[in-house]
Amino acid sequence: MAGLSKITMKINTDASSLMFYTLVLLAISIPLSEFGMSISQFILLGIWIFQGNDAYMPQGFEKKSRLHRFFITIRNAAMTLPGKFRMLFNNPAAMVVVSLYLLHVAGTLYSSDLDYALKDLRIKLPLLSLPVILATTQGLSGGRFRRLMTFFTLAVFTGTLASIYVLLTKNVSDPRELSIFISHIRFSLTICFAIFILIYFLIRKKFKYKVYRYIIAAGILWFLLFLFILESITGIFITGLLTLIFLGYYIFTARGQLLRLSVAVLGILLTVASVYYFRSFVKDFTSASPVDISTLDKYTEFGTPYIHDTCAYGIENGQYVGLFLCPTELRHEWNKRSKLSYDGADKKGHELNYTLIRFLHSKGYRKDARGVRKLTDAEIRHIENGVANVDYLEKFNLRSRFEQIAMGYSNYIRHGDPNASSVMQRFEYWKTSIHIVKKHWLTGVGTGDLNDAFYKAYNETESKLQEDYRKRSHNQFLAIFIAFGVFGLAWFLFTLIYPALKLGKFSDYYYVVFFIIIFMSMLTEDTLETQAGATFFAFFNALLLFGRRRHSDALAD
Repeated sequence: MAGLSKITMKINTDASSLMFYTLVLLAISIPLSEFGMSISQFILLGIWIFQGNDAYMPQGFEKKSRLHRFFITIRNAAMTLPGKFRMLFNNPAAMVVVSLYLLHVAGTLYSSDLDYALKDLRIKLPLLSLPVILATTQGLSGGRFRRLMTFFTLAVFTGTLASIYVLLTKNVSDPRELSIFISHIRFSLTICFAIFILIYFLIRKKFKYKVYRYIIAAGILWFLLFLFILESITGIFITGLLTLIFLGYYIFTARGQLLRLSVAVLGILLTVASVYYFRSFVKDFTSASPVDISTLDKYTEFGTPYIHDTCAYGIENGQYVGLFLCPTELRHEWNKRSKLSYDGADKKGHELNYTLIRFLHSKGYRKDARGVRKLTDAEIRHIENGVANVDYLEKFNLRSRFEQIAMGYSNYIRHGDPNASSVMQRFEYWKTSIHIVKKHWLTGVGTGDLNDAFYKAYNETESKLQEDYRKRSHNQFLAIFIAFGVFGLAWFLFTLIYPALKLGKFSDYYYVVFFIIIFMSMLTEDTLETQAGATFFAFFNALLLFGRRRHSDALAD
């Protein structure tokens, strides 16, 4: 009991400490709990409202009745609020950050779907509350800030452990299913940030014991490995880009010539290796070994003529997919083994015969009766589920992810069908977004009318996207352009850049890392359109701009 009392005594209950504990709760919740994000922000708001009340407490406050004390507390809170708002209004950078939410409020004035507009404002409330609170509260000390970042990193690590548990205990057909708390894209962004937080800790030697540095290095390696397990192209690309940026920075700023040379060589090797890998990969999907059709078998073992098609089915793994093709035998044998029709669709909505032909090709089987008979019952189920290549069933296989993108691109070019790949679907989203922008470039469609605008645009452009895939822009800049027009887009860019310039934050390591992660994610995602994305952006943007005291965490330090 004595030990417990000692621990309890270390927990401070002053307003600044309660604020810090709640910020930690919010940081932990971002990768782990949407409910935690909401509740921590309510607590944060309550602490902020009543912070500073003690300055107006009358003598003998404790002796008054409960009701009297309640009214005094409310009165004191009302007396402190004007000072907090004056502090906000006197901070141009903070006002610009807050104006992003006000832009969305203004967009409701010409929205026909007010219900959706209000829902959107609710999701984006962190864009208002967090900058206001953190810009009008004393910043965190260096020690508290590092502890908060440590808790955030540990929360991300916990999220990866939960994902590994899912991987080991369930049949996961899509790596995106591994992210069980928030979307896999948002989760990958938190992993990217956690990696570079740990890199900073490691380089700056923020922990004095060597064992901690070994743990940090292991954490960095684990997060990098997990990005590959998650098969997050966005996360891997952003991590690679940040690595190249900082390697380039240290080439020009490192004091030792040998160190600069070593970093330069490392950067060149990484770049050359990446280019070589993608060049060989692209070659496998753009060129095939020469084939003399006259030398190939003309009939199956059952005497049915083969088709040798080198055009319609493309190239995969350096070979033509359409060789040794016998649709008659495929249809007959497939319909004997599956309830899904050969001439129908698989469970992903793609043409089942195309999925079957590609799967047989990936197995090295001919596309005839014998090929279908070689398939196991499990493989039949996989084909029904839309798996078009046996390599896609392998775990931790990033190459298969690139193969899906390549085949999706090939299918999009040949048939104009974007449904087979999420990357190609993005091209369709962007094309549809531009169609809307051309019609509403000046003022946009308003905060609440994006869904209606996209619904009409998909019909007007006669998009081949299936109903389930008809989503919004998947580009935050296009989403803003569509909602608020050209001036709204210009102001959005201003809110991203001006505050950091005004406060000199583009020389701060943490802010530069965060800004690049957010900016790059906005190119391929509607980052602010979900609670997790809006909270991640609003929290760390406000924290890194306003929420800590000035200390030596600059890039040049």
